[in-house]
Amino acid sequence: MSRRLCALFVMLLLHLAASAPPTLVPQIRIPGFQLEPLDNTYYLSIQHPDGTIRQESVKEIAPGQLQVQGVINQPFEEHGTSLVVTYQAGANGYVAKYTYGKGPPTPPTQLPQFLSPNALKSTAG
Repeated sequence: MSRRLCALFVMLLLHLAASAPPTLVPQIRIPGFQLEPLDNTYYLSIQHPDGTIRQESVKEIAPGQLQVQGVINQPFEEHGTSLVVTYQAGANGYVAKYTYGKGPPTPPTQLPQFLSPNALKSTAG
């Protein structure tokens, strides 16, 4: 009887391991660095002490094929200017655009929104 129970337990563990959804990256949240996986996508946010900000989203659109979008904002306080680089990479190649000018860095047009698990649970009811 215990052999059958052991075999059943092993089969249950294998089933649970096989049914767990794969993630591209682990979740990491530390000051200045955030990496958030969500299904076949992950969001990256890095804030350097000098004020430089990098935000990126990566989506797996097909097995082994990634679509990357991101922005880098880098202030040059000594000159009163900032550099903003937006980029996309995917099946159609790599495209980067930049602006350099006076004033503070322009925030990215689309900030990824990160909600804690508790916030998601409270909105679900």
